[in-house]
Amino acid sequence: MHMVLSRVLKWKNSPSTQEQYQILYRFEQLFQHGYSLNDALDVLTWEKQYTAVVTTIKQALQRGETFVESLEQVNFNPNVVSFLKIAIQHGNLSKGLHHCCQMLKQRKEFLTKLNKLSRYPLFLFLFFLLILYFMKTSIFPSFSQLIGSSNTISAFQNAEIAINMIYYGTISTLLLVIFLFLISITMKQQISIELKIQLIKRIPIYSKYKQMQTTYLFVTHLSSLLTSGLTIKDSLEVIRSEQKADLMNYYSTMISDHLAQGYDYSTILPQCHLLQEQLTQIMSKDRNQNQLQKELNIYAEHLILSIESYLKKWINFLQPFLLSILALFIVFVYLALMLPMFDYMNYM
Repeated sequence: MHMVLSRVLKWKNSPSTQEQYQILYRFEQLFQHGYSLNDALDVLTWEKQYTAVVTTIKQALQRGETFVESLEQVNFNPNVVSFLKIAIQHGNLSKGLHHCCQMLKQRKEFLTKLNKLSRYPLFLFLFFLLILYFMKTSIFPSFSQLIGSSNTISAFQNAEIAINMIYYGTISTLLLVIFLFLISITMKQQISIELKIQLIKRIPIYSKYKQMQTTYLFVTHLSSLLTSGLTIKDSLEVIRSEQKADLMNYYSTMISDHLAQGYDYSTILPQCHLLQEQLTQIMSKDRNQNQLQKELNIYAEHLILSIESYLKKWINFLQPFLLSILALFIVFVYLALMLPMFDYMNYM
C-alpha cells in the first residue's frame, strides 16, 4: 500500500505532459541560439508556471547531478530521460531534444483530444448513475408502497431487479477498474519483461499502439547513435548498457547476443514481438551505415505519423461508442420504469 501511495504521489507531483513539452521545446530553441544550460534555465524562470520545476532542476545541478539526473528529480517521462541520456553521451543533445519534443507533443495532443472527447460522455455517465440512484432509492420504493395489485407489484419488482443489476454492476465495474489500476502500479516493477510483453500482446488496441511506440523508440535510438558515428554493434551495446530494465534494453540485448552467435537480423527481429516487421526488412537490406541511418530516419517519421493516425482513429471511435452504450442503458432504464406503469394503468 505504501508503494502504491508513493507512486500516486510521485505521479501527482510530476509536471504535466504539456509542461514537459514546453520546457524541453524552450531548451531546444535556446540551445540552438547559443544559450548555455544555466542561461537557458534563467530564461525559463521568467515564466512563473515553470519556476518550481526549473528551480528544482537548478538545485540538482548545483549538487553536481547531470542534466538528465535533474530531469529525473522532477519526474520527467522515463522514455524522455532514457533517450536524452544516450543522446548527451554521444553529442546529439539537439537531436535528442527534437525527438523528445516530438514524442511529448504527440502524447500531449492525444491527451487533449481524449479529454475533449470523453468530457461529454463522462458527464452523461455520472448523470446516468445519479438517475439510477434516484430511481433505486426513491421512485421504485414509492411505487411499491402505492400499488396493491400483485401482478403489477411483480412487474415493478422485475424492473427494480433490472435497475439494481445495472446500478450495482456499474459500481462493481468501476471498483474493479480502480483495483486493477492499483494492482498494475504495484506489480509494474516486479514482473519480468517477458511477462510484460505477453500481457501487452493480449490487450486489444493497446498492443498495436505499444508495438508502434516501441519500434519508434528503438529506431530513433539507433538512428541517433548511428549519426554520432557508432556502428550498429556499438549502438546496440550502448542501448543495452542502460541500467534501466526496459523494452529497449531487453530487445537490444536479445539482438546483440543473437548477432554475436553469427545469425542475422531476419532470424531475431521476428522474435521481438513488440517491434514491427518493417524493421526486419530495413535491417536485413545490404546498406552502408549512412544509408541505413537515413532509412531509419525516414521510417521514424513514418512511425510517428502512423501513431498519430492510429490514435486519432480510435479517439474518433470512442465518443460515439460510449454515447451509444449510454443511450442503450437510458432506453433500458426508461422501459424498466414505463412498462410497469402501463401495466398498472391497464389494471386500473
